[in-house]
Amino acid sequence: MGERKDFLLSLANGGWMRVQTVAPTIFRIRLNETGLFAEPALMRYQIVSAVLGLEEDIGVMPPATVAELRTEQAVLRMDGRDGQFRLFGADGDERVATSASPWSSEKSGFGVRFRLQGDEALYGLGNVAPERLQRRGLRVEMWAEKQLWASAPIPFLMSSCGWAVMVNTTWRHLFDIGASSENELRIEGATGELDLFLFVGGDYAELLNAYTDVAGKPSLLPIWMYGLNFCSRIGSSARDVLDDAIKFRRAGTPCDLIGLNADWMEKEKDYSTAKRWHPVRFPTSANDLLRQVSFIGILHKQGFKLSLTLDCDYDLTVLEERMAREHSEAEREARNDGYREGGELLREESWYDHLRKFVDDGVSAFVLDMIKPLHGDTGREWGNGMSSAELHNLYPVLLSKQMYLGFLKQTNRRPAIHIEKGYLGMQRFAASTTGTFYTAKHAIVAILNYGLSGHVHTSTNMHLISREGIHADFLLAWSRINSMDHFQHPDFLEHPLHELFQRYARLRYRLIPYLYSTAHEATRTGMPITRAMPLMYPRDRHCRELDGQYMLGDFLLVAVYTESVYLPEGDWFDYWTGKRYSGPCRVDCSVPPEAGGPLFVRAGAIIPMWPPMDYVGEQPVETITLDIYPGAHCSFLLYEDDGVTFDHLAGAASWTRMECASDQAATTVRLAKREGNYARMAVKRNYELIIRASVKPAAVRVGGERLPDLTARNKADLFRGWRYDRMAGAVRLHVTETEFDEAGVCIEIVYPPKSGRSAAARDGVKLRTTAPVDPFGGQTARAHGRGMGAAAGDGGCAASHDLEADDAFAAALDSGELRMAESALAVWWEAKMKQDSSATTAVWQLHVMKGCHLIVRQAEQSGWATADAFKSMEEEAYEMAQLQMSEQGYELLQRLLRRLVRHMEAHRPAAKHPVVRELMELAEREPERDLSLNAMAEHFALHPVHISRLFKKETGGNYYDYVISMRMMRAKKLLRDGHKVYDAAARCGFKDTGNFSKAFSKYWGGPPVSFKQERDYGER
Repeated sequence: MGERKDFLLSLANGGWMRVQTVAPTIFRIRLNETGLFAEPALMRYQIVSAVLGLEEDIGVMPPATVAELRTEQAVLRMDGRDGQFRLFGADGDERVATSASPWSSEKSGFGVRFRLQGDEALYGLGNVAPERLQRRGLRVEMWAEKQLWASAPIPFLMSSCGWAVMVNTTWRHLFDIGASSENELRIEGATGELDLFLFVGGDYAELLNAYTDVAGKPSLLPIWMYGLNFCSRIGSSARDVLDDAIKFRRAGTPCDLIGLNADWMEKEKDYSTAKRWHPVRFPTSANDLLRQVSFIGILHKQGFKLSLTLDCDYDLTVLEERMAREHSEAEREARNDGYREGGELLREESWYDHLRKFVDDGVSAFVLDMIKPLHGDTGREWGNGMSSAELHNLYPVLLSKQMYLGFLKQTNRRPAIHIEKGYLGMQRFAASTTGTFYTAKHAIVAILNYGLSGHVHTSTNMHLISREGIHADFLLAWSRINSMDHFQHPDFLEHPLHELFQRYARLRYRLIPYLYSTAHEATRTGMPITRAMPLMYPRDRHCRELDGQYMLGDFLLVAVYTESVYLPEGDWFDYWTGKRYSGPCRVDCSVPPEAGGPLFVRAGAIIPMWPPMDYVGEQPVETITLDIYPGAHCSFLLYEDDGVTFDHLAGAASWTRMECASDQAATTVRLAKREGNYARMAVKRNYELIIRASVKPAAVRVGGERLPDLTARNKADLFRGWRYDRMAGAVRLHVTETEFDEAGVCIEIVYPPKSGRSAAARDGVKLRTTAPVDPFGGQTARAHGRGMGAAAGDGGCAASHDLEADDAFAAALDSGELRMAESALAVWWEAKMKQDSSATTAVWQLHVMKGCHLIVRQAEQSGWATADAFKSMEEEAYEMAQLQMSEQGYELLQRLLRRLVRHMEAHRPAAKHPVVRELMELAEREPERDLSLNAMAEHFALHPVHISRLFKKETGGNYYDYVISMRMMRAKKLLRDGHKVYDAAARCGFKDTGNFSKAFSKYWGGPPVSFKQERDYGER
């Protein structure tokens, strides 16, 4: 009987059990006294779906039969004597089994008990008991409570043993997870029938995917909902709302949506379908011209959307029954527009119908409240015959559904529906906040519990007045500030906190392509945006109860209200400091002043980022920044669509696959061409790449062509070369889609050999001279030439080897270590001479010229003036013209190399901190630029006071004294070289010649003109 997918089992102890195979990893079990099974409301109203694999021919099994449902991935074994069952995986291992006979009757309700393993962990149940992540030991009821914070129980529980259960009922029931009996899970309800879905999966991600196949996959929000959502204070007028909006725009603080509390109506908390705008506080007009200058029209011109808060106690069940009947094949033959009851045709207005006028006025989103039907109408009988007790949990889901479908039908745009009460299936129609908790951390734990229950678009009301609150609440699936009856606008924050808020707001908006792509993944798999640690690391026991940190998407680890962070296996980067860690380990973080909490990036991350903007859609996105933290191998799928319509469901979207692989020799990044199309898609696409590298590369290639190093040129065009940012430890360059071939483009970052490898070379071991292995298969990067054909035959190999040898030599020079540089020169020269041995004509003179070029070029790329690095070259210049043997050429190169290294050693900054080193280099190399602390603070994204203290700590001196010293030394040299006083002043960063003269006289003890005169007298 294992081939059957649907059968009815007559139990020896009485009762009937209906068992169905819904999918290869999903089974459904129902139990009652009659054997007649009507579909419950969650399925009748299209909230839960389980129609796959059902058979019209239901097999009836006799009592005392042991029956099986078997798929390729799972086995469900039923005992016909008492209805107990066991669930097995594809490997034959038992995942879960009952510990007693299940029951279901009209008098006693329903119940089932499962055996639990000793170390079994369980997660889910929505936001009940928000203070903890692991559910074992709890006894909780599935009942939307009346409380200040959100209440959305979700009767879904999944286990570390690879199984999960969902209870398909709206009646009140409880989960006792080892509270009454340590190793037993009890699910019991005083009313209703037993109706369970059982799932099998290899990990939590697979279980969530299977569960959301039944309970519904989340829907994409409009893309602007992933920005910042601000709700004005209670009692606001149209003018107050516009003031709030103007504050955001004037401060340059990104924000997309402004909401009104429930007092926007003429009648406070108007539950009726006749509600109107308050005529004094929110005057509106039906005239299209006047609408443009209404407060809503002005908001739209400023790039804002508007949301309204609504109360509802409407009977939603009549419309649901009508829609259910329209979906029934039996009813379609005699289809009516309404639901007949007692011979009368019901044609009631739907709840959404009376809201159309507000959407016509320009409203884009709704916040829904439903206190009265959940807690005020307990004795009410609803239009579908349900009691309030049965409808209680279902009501918020029905309201979200009808609002969602109504807005969709009216506008063909994605709805933005926000609720705080909910139940199973809510993820299909609405986003949620956790409301206000007494302990802010509990709100974050509640969000993680939502994600472990299939609800992905969750946030909380931001704790605006603390650094930790800003940090935590901006790094969620979406972000919201609710002013309530206070003045919670970021413009009212004190200066340091306001700066912090703006920094996080701008970071969030830059992260939108990363978050939006992650949200799209959620619509396909049910994997949340804000991910609890056990969801990402199910086999790491240290992650089981970690509730003070979480993953935001695949790559970002956020820690909240703590400075102690556990880093799982793998390499991690501190986002704020750039420091690298190797997990598993626990890190005690010292959060810098410019941050509100710990933030780490997993090695292997590819994070796409938008350019800065004040709201979504402010400008077309033609350039995407890719912030890359190399790891062994990683990938990211950038998803894009129009952001507002449902056209993406018909395929109107684009995908860009990005991959990165790295080892000690090189990092290789591959960008594929965009696939797909959608309305208003950017015609051209540029990419700014920021690739983390602890050392300056020896070479950078795009499509096989080596790019020039522009590190020493601050205003260089990075579409024509690359730059190494020592402070950030990153390589920066740009590529454009015009450089892509059919396979996309490949970028190679080649690293210099380590000192240990150079020592090996001195001992006779050859340096690596072959190109890095292409980690993605297929053609190597050099086969995709940047305007060049692929190299062929021996000539191509020789050219490749030449480039690698030059790269290794240049990298050794850049290290500034004499022994390494000399060793690299020896290897380089030997390679060149071996090429000569197979040639008919000696060309060693060309190698000498090439070596001189490499040494001089390296000096220039390091920021040194060539004349300074190679002074008194008369003897070497004479020797170059008189060279007779290759040995003489090699000795000449050795002397030039030693000169360069000695010059680098003499001018190497003494400071160890990268920021201080960069400050010193800037002051020496570019004394003409603005070197004020404020300018440097903006350049380094650090506070001026922090920079000043850091410089003092590292060097023991004052920053301004050092800048003056560098400028005065440059000024003295310029004057002695014959420059005018005003020219020397400008070249040393002084806009006023008088100020320059005063500073010069104070430093050197005499005016600038005296040094100029001294030079003039000397010439005479």
